[in-house]
Amino acid sequence: METTSARADAFPDPGMLEKRLAAFLDERGITRDAVRRETDQGMGSPALAVAAGSVLAGFGNHRSDLDLFVLVENDRLTRFPIQSHEHGTLIDVNIRRAGAVRETTADLRARPWPRFASVGESGWNHRRRAINTANRLGLGLPLVATPPWDAWHAALRDPWLADVVEQWWTVEAHRLAQAAHWLRRAKPMAAAARAREAVVAALNARAAAGGQVYLPAKWVGEKLKALDDTEGLAVLGDALAPPLDPRERIPHCLGLVDRLAGEPAPLHAVLRWSTGVGTTVLDDRTVVDRWQLRALEVLRSDLPPEGSDAVLWSGPVGSALPDDLLPLFAGDMLWLGVAHPGPEVPA
Repeated sequence: METTSARADAFPDPGMLEKRLAAFLDERGITRDAVRRETDQGMGSPALAVAAGSVLAGFGNHRSDLDLFVLVENDRLTRFPIQSHEHGTLIDVNIRRAGAVRETTADLRARPWPRFASVGESGWNHRRRAINTANRLGLGLPLVATPPWDAWHAALRDPWLADVVEQWWTVEAHRLAQAAHWLRRAKPMAAAARAREAVVAALNARAAAGGQVYLPAKWVGEKLKALDDTEGLAVLGDALAPPLDPRERIPHCLGLVDRLAGEPAPLHAVLRWSTGVGTTVLDDRTVVDRWQLRALEVLRSDLPPEGSDAVLWSGPVGSALPDDLLPLFAGDMLWLGVAHPGPEVPA
């Protein structure tokens, strides 16, 4: 499918952002100075404070809150969320250590992704959070911007961030589609849910390619509307329609992902232990548990020990999973990532 808009429109001009913020504040009787005061929560003077979120992205409504992303030069801080109701509406103040945000954002530009070393559960979640922070900052309106952070913020509005967002959603679509493929026989309802999520991810990638790069998945319909993408909206309505028999829904949604996201090659599926997994070897078998609440027995004694970051299995996206690992995946004992193989795939 072709996208419908140029990516040059991905970042609204400051004048538009000013209008969106002013409309939100005027409706609630809040002054801009009052919002600016919320940026200083005693964690250090803001080096950069940005009004962000769905309101600034153009998707907010009368029930929306306002997000503030604040960077402070405080080495003892990692992240510190505060919810303020002082002005009669929710203002989410997200305080971050400026140096850490600068480093993680630089990694988004410089480091190849996805690679085997970074597709564990924690690495995947770390990248999603890093993209989300850079995305909110880049699409937001600076309320405080001291040098050199004013120039750093301006660089977030370059095309590389749109590329990163599109890549994230494309890879996520292939990852979710692979999960649906493996679950379709063991857990057909779960597979249908993953297949539907894969379509939504692929549509978010389509929206990003068209210039709507706001990250949150739930706004995919509004992104497609903003692009006047009637074809994409029809696909979304189809995917979110009341579920058919999973035997029909799963292949149908996976076909939509193929159309939207393209060929997954050369991506490989990569399986590692999920968070909270424990292992106990008993002669020729291994008992695998999750949080000590449920367990499965596998007729193998050569699995990596609990806490290991080793890859249990990898293969090209679309490959069948070995029969002895399928129950572990269906039982949520294994975490699935996808990665470019490069030199990291054993011969």
